[in-house]
Amino acid sequence: MTELATERFTVVVDLERGAKITSLLDHTGREWLAQAAPGASRRAGAAFTDAEMAGWDECAPTIDASVVDGVSMPDHGDLWDQAFTGDAAHSAITRAELGFTFERSITEVREGIRLHYRVTALRERIPFLWAAHPQFSAPAGTRVLVAAQRIVDVIDPEEPMTPINDSQLQIDTVDPGKFRKWYADPHEPVTVASLIRADGGVLDMEWSSNCPYVGVWFDNCAFSREPVIAIEPSNGFRDSLALAIQRDRVTYVEPGEPLEWWVELRLR
Repeated sequence: MTELATERFTVVVDLERGAKITSLLDHTGREWLAQAAPGASRRAGAAFTDAEMAGWDECAPTIDASVVDGVSMPDHGDLWDQAFTGDAAHSAITRAELGFTFERSITEVREGIRLHYRVTALRERIPFLWAAHPQFSAPAGTRVLVAAQRIVDVIDPEEPMTPINDSQLQIDTVDPGKFRKWYADPHEPVTVASLIRADGGVLDMEWSSNCPYVGVWFDNCAFSREPVIAIEPSNGFRDSLALAIQRDRVTYVEPGEPLEWWVELRLR
């Protein structure tokens, strides 16, 4: 584990575990990320949902399991259980077989932190789908605020689009043992969202305009050991890289032209 301390947050990163952010502790002592069970460990080759289901993972170059040009990518991508080099402030990994290098740095900004990302294509143009996967602890009364008018239910195979309403924003409306996943209307770019706790804590998220999509995952102990909400900014729509390519809603990385983007977390 490696640690970065700023005025507002203490960030703990596990480099051996996909540079997972295992703790995001604010200066008041509030832990924002779901925590793994004591002694939890991941078996080699285990599926993502058999892992500790806590903390902040980086999903790339897909979220759902996907096959593109004959290359199979596992559920939640190819980075989350790989070993990175570096420290909490800057970490990196090269996935030569997939043709890219992935880097993330964390720096202090006013009221919070900025995560800056950079992906470099090694040989040829590649499609690249990234999404943040922060499993925020969501005790009773927790809700999200997203600057969207309509949402797409991506659990329903028909993908119905409906006007957003307050019940869809609350962890309390997800039955125990159940989950919910929706995206903001992909035709309307979204770059801001907030996680609001009943205890008065508010975590604002903002991200760069080249990540115009956002999904929100609610899990009331279906997979996680505690209720969680994940606010997932992304540069593609939807979760499968193959599907994003098919729908022409994916980002491509050109050799010699690294792709860069950022996410900021601010305490309010």
